[in-house]
Amino acid sequence: MTPPTGPAHPTHRLHRIRLFAAALVLPLSLVLIAGCGADRLPGGASGGGVPGVGAPKDQGSSAADEAVAGGGLPENLPPDGDAPANAPPGGATLTEQIVRTGDISVEVDEITSAANRLTALVSAAGGSIGSDQRYGPLAGDGTNGSADLVVRVPPDRFEDLLETISELGEELSRAVAADDVSTVVADVDARVASLQNSVNRLLALAAQAVSVSDLIAIETELSARQSELESLQAQQRALADQVSLATLSVRLTAASQPEPEETGFLASLNNGWNALLFAGRGLVSIIGLLLPWLVLLALIAIPLWFLIRRRRSSAAPAMADVDMPAAGAAPPIGETPSVPAANEPARPPE
Repeated sequence: MTPPTGPAHPTHRLHRIRLFAAALVLPLSLVLIAGCGADRLPGGASGGGVPGVGAPKDQGSSAADEAVAGGGLPENLPPDGDAPANAPPGGATLTEQIVRTGDISVEVDEITSAANRLTALVSAAGGSIGSDQRYGPLAGDGTNGSADLVVRVPPDRFEDLLETISELGEELSRAVAADDVSTVVADVDARVASLQNSVNRLLALAAQAVSVSDLIAIETELSARQSELESLQAQQRALADQVSLATLSVRLTAASQPEPEETGFLASLNNGWNALLFAGRGLVSIIGLLLPWLVLLALIAIPLWFLIRRRRSSAAPAMADVDMPAAGAAPPIGETPSVPAANEPARPPE
């Protein structure tokens, strides 16, 4: 018998819809189950979180690497984007951390007593002497030489000590600086805490490792992390020391003492000799100043003098010829010829 060719029966259509819905729900359920199972695994791995327990050897090394990566530096945020637990909130205010430094130079009458008084002032302020270096002949009265001291005092006593030191003598120079290291301290503290957590996790993994290769890999990474942790801890201690105690460099110099004046004959003789030498040096200086001009004037005057002398020597014979009258010529009218004296011989005619 041939089935009817009309529209499908409602029962068959409902059955097809149910089969299609079941085909869609089954894959989605498998995906959700796999995701939940991955979230429950330690370190986000798909296998056992502890190397060597319920996982092959190569999967244990991967789990150790992922555990190490999970305890990285603060800048390596977790996969979900959350900040480290020890990082301050975004809107929180950091604790103010100020490093104070200063440099002062003072001229004093006596180096030894001033340095000893400075040491007593630092001790009274609750500080300490970082270094004390003294130069020059300090064994006598201490009026010569100099001293360089580096003192460490609490920050709240820094300004008072600076003013007290300036009163030891005449202040020559002063320089004070205050550096805010709040962000540096917070960053170092966060890095230390993060590395400490990473080291602790590696120690736990090393205690649970069952294979030699896993243990070697964990110990290698643990050694690198511990070395970095110790370096950061040293930096953390140095910053804490700089913040807790201000540093002041002090330079003490002896005031120049005037020399006493000498009196008496020898002193006067010495002063006269010094005055003579001073006058001689002044005269030599003047000669040296005028010598180039004198040479220039000589170069001009000597040729001019020779030229004038030559002209005068050439003009002298001509003038003699003009002044002497010719032989046998009559004297001018109104003039009496001169008669030679009796005892004067007559000049022969020329």
